[in-house]
Amino acid sequence: MKRVVVLSIASLLASACVGPASSLAAGLCRAGETTYFSCRTAQHTTISLCGSLGAMQYRYGKADKVELAFPEDAWQGSQQLGYAHYTRYRTERSEVGFSRSGVDYALFDDSEDGHRSAGVRVTTAEGTDHEVACHGPVEGRLDTLGKSLRCDADNALNGGNCP
Repeated sequence: MKRVVVLSIASLLASACVGPASSLAAGLCRAGETTYFSCRTAQHTTISLCGSLGAMQYRYGKADKVELAFPEDAWQGSQQLGYAHYTRYRTERSEVGFSRSGVDYALFDDSEDGHRSAGVRVTTAEGTDHEVACHGPVEGRLDTLGKSLRCDADNALNGGNCP
């Protein structure tokens, strides 16, 4: 009986320290927000796409310091974040993209032949590409956002076709 009580107290203390807002599963999303996408990188940063009731925001950084949040006003997310999607047999590619200060960002979630890759691609005004890949589990799926975000007609995944 004593052992069960000690284990229960240890479990309660561990859950009190982590809390729902800072859990690894929630990434950089706050309590009350939906985690549309979240993963950790090899650099121990987190990439998240969070939202609630019409608001949506991309976040990159650590729980104690978000380095980039776009758009600044999450209520503008559905207008400023663009969605692209492509599918064929055993392949699915989804992206949520935006531009900020001459830099293009593409949050991607790709699956091909059972292999999933995800992260964010950053393209500078000079055309230099840099990819920050997810390292470990990925929570959420970008392919569910097709009706929530504007279609990005300029993204090749859409083949120039937006409804």
